[in-house]
Amino acid sequence: MDRVSGGEIEWGTYGDSLGRRLVTVRKARGLSQEKLAELAGIHRNQVSNIERNVSSNDGVSDPHMSTVYRLAAALDVPPSMLLPDLDRRVLSRSPEQETAEAVSAVETALLAALESH
Repeated sequence: MDRVSGGEIEWGTYGDSLGRRLVTVRKARGLSQEKLAELAGIHRNQVSNIERNVSSNDGVSDPHMSTVYRLAAALDVPPSMLLPDLDRRVLSRSPEQETAEAVSAVETALLAALESH
């Protein structure tokens, strides 16, 4: 596996993974974007932008680490449940977004992890 430099990373694929993870966990917890934002102490638009992977600045969402931790705390999950691909080296694209099957596998694993807590 070749090393990837920071400029070669397609952040959008990692942002998509983060957004899908956030939607999956939020819905499993039965929370609206508004309620999650209230619990996390952030604006609902931030939740929406992360989930949709959009930003007014450069097109893709790039949340602060404090935002990710606030969301994890509000959802009562470890931050690692929201962050994609923590068990592997950084690749140019998030492997979680490579296929529909990969996306589905992540969602299934998240829901199983939530049930076990």
